[in-house]
Amino acid sequence: MRIGLLGASFDTGNMGVSALAESSIKCIIHRWPDAEILLIAGSREAGEHRLRINDRDILVKKLPIRISKNIFLPNHFLIFLFYAILLKVVPRCRFRSFVIKRNRYVKDLIETDFVADVSGGDSFSDIYGIYRFRFIVIFKWLVIFFGKPLILLPQTYGPFKSRIAKSIARYILKRSQTIFSRDKAGVDYLRSILDDKDFTSKVRFVPDVAFVLDSRKPEHFAIYPSADIWGQNSIVVGLNVSGLLFNGGYTEDNMFGLKADYRTLVQDVVKMLMEDENVVVLLVPHMFPQAVYKVESDPDACLKIYEKLRGIYPGRIFLVKGEYNQNEIKYIIGLCDFFIGSRMHACIAAMSQNIPTVGIAYSKKFEGVFESVGLADYVADARSCDEGQLLEKVESALEQRKQIHNQLEHVIPQVKENILGIFNN
Repeated sequence: MRIGLLGASFDTGNMGVSALAESSIKCIIHRWPDAEILLIAGSREAGEHRLRINDRDILVKKLPIRISKNIFLPNHFLIFLFYAILLKVVPRCRFRSFVIKRNRYVKDLIETDFVADVSGGDSFSDIYGIYRFRFIVIFKWLVIFFGKPLILLPQTYGPFKSRIAKSIARYILKRSQTIFSRDKAGVDYLRSILDDKDFTSKVRFVPDVAFVLDSRKPEHFAIYPSADIWGQNSIVVGLNVSGLLFNGGYTEDNMFGLKADYRTLVQDVVKMLMEDENVVVLLVPHMFPQAVYKVESDPDACLKIYEKLRGIYPGRIFLVKGEYNQNEIKYIIGLCDFFIGSRMHACIAAMSQNIPTVGIAYSKKFEGVFESVGLADYVADARSCDEGQLLEKVESALEQRKQIHNQLEHVIPQVKENILGIFNN
């Protein structure tokens, strides 16, 4: 089997996207241990990525598809489109085979059995703007145009604010072979969009694949200021501060329509936590972007919160320093007793390790994912809740953390089993 993976990569700096990539690969090799995996992405150069899953070294080949001014690049999107048209009009003969072999990038895609797509978890939507939506759907369309079966892995679908985006999404969905939704509400949403006769056999609910991501202890990890925060009576609360929300979204003007000021909210969460003298707060980043995407930087946001509060709560607030991959940051999150996250996959990293978790939500994706493990009540939606309601959610969950831990301990093994069996049917 040669299987393409679309909509996830290891070079975005977003550990949620990296977690989706590795977890999707883990599901593929669980079903087809000897499968060749092709990572299809809008990157500049071909290459390879090595990772270790289930004590095996896995080599993933990259297939870059470019969209640039130089349309004569052999891996340009328009070149792929030209070959796709050629395949439809040229008869099956030696000339056709000769033409295909002239482009190794196109050859790789042609020899792929099917393509699995995860859309970065939540990007099959125009919530992040029509520009990003365009890049999400154009590669899906290309796969379909090449006649390759497209399987949509568990993700959030919509919302689609514009009619054009909704129409394009419907086109893609109707031509996909199988559609997995990572939340049950998403199944109903898809039903309203598709209205297909074969809807029941085509659409299924499976939780987010990142629940099966392996954690791995980093060779070195730094906590600032250096201290052993895991004392006998200490309650270590991990707090993931989203740089994207901290800066008001990509537009930097409260893009997601939060009712509470996010910067003030984070500080007040810490203030409330500090009322328990046993609590220490560990600020945990989950997005390590390149310089050009500083608006998304979790380390910058965490540092600013730390600098603001360290003098008020000396010896009780700490900062994870350095950069880590998806497995290592999951390990660090796993050291916490309780977790509060604004990054969806930071929350998944916690819940998948049976850690009581509250999600500070900025989109509908949180509720569905938390519901998939029975924790829908612990989503604090910053779009609909004021600060008082958000703080109340956190306080209530902290008090009930033992019960939440027990529930997760019971639910998570079955969740992981269902995810690993996603390709069995």
